[in-house]
Amino acid sequence: MRLRSSFAALLLSTTLALTATTTAGAATAPPREDSTQRPVFLVKGYTPGHACGSKWDSAGKLFDRSNWKGTLHRVGFYEEDDAGCDVRIDRDGKGTVDTSLKDLGRELAWKIHDMYSSKGQTVDLVGHSMGGLIIRAALAGYAKGDRTWPDTLYVEDVVTLGAPHKAAWLGALCLSNLQCQEMYYPNGTFRRWLGPKLHQAEGGTDWTLVSSNADFSVSAGNGAPTDIGAQHLVRYSARAGLDHTQLRTIRRVAPFPLRYTNNGGAWGGQRDGAAPLRVTMNALYWHSRW
Repeated sequence: MRLRSSFAALLLSTTLALTATTTAGAATAPPREDSTQRPVFLVKGYTPGHACGSKWDSAGKLFDRSNWKGTLHRVGFYEEDDAGCDVRIDRDGKGTVDTSLKDLGRELAWKIHDMYSSKGQTVDLVGHSMGGLIIRAALAGYAKGDRTWPDTLYVEDVVTLGAPHKAAWLGALCLSNLQCQEMYYPNGTFRRWLGPKLHQAEGGTDWTLVSSNADFSVSAGNGAPTDIGAQHLVRYSARAGLDHTQLRTIRRVAPFPLRYTNNGGAWGGQRDGAAPLRVTMNALYWHSRW
């Protein structure tokens, strides 16, 4: 797994185990390749009342300085979200904390389809916190063959940062609204629909789950669980000091101790691992190894 700060750093190779979806989409998926050309959709988390596009300023700077060629799309879904988010997935721009993550996932899938999949192009997705569940929903509805989803969806790589794949610790603070309920209750209606495993888009999707032992909103085990089918897991040590927000913002070159595993293999460790946004960009670049 390639986790250090420089692309010239030590490379630990792995073969990805990708399973092509068998849903209604009959078109041939674009070839998988190492590329900086793919568009990236950046999906923020639960942030009602906050500035929208600025959530990804740090990521934007890293991708720009690293000469990433693909367009970075920042995704908004609350009525008060500003124009800094160029892609909206709330119908009529009226999203609230009671808009279901399933509905947001459906709209995200349609945006990807209309903007890229329908033109034979594949994309990459990055989700922080609740944004990771929105991405899961986008792929789940497609993989299930739900007729309200598009029949073609090409997503090559997904990275989630502190996503509550199992549950969120702090959901109880806002359980009066639907989005917090869907994040918090592991056996709720949304979670049962989502299913216990990650889903694939047409041609296969490579999942990397990133979490931190210093995250007190989503535990490392809930953010990067071993039993939901991700190809890559990265868990930062508590010594790295990365909290929930910093998983989305930290790009600087510094030693961040972490542990990782590929395709269900043995866990390895690095004392001088890369920052989470560097890990994210590396994960989006490689198609067959890190």
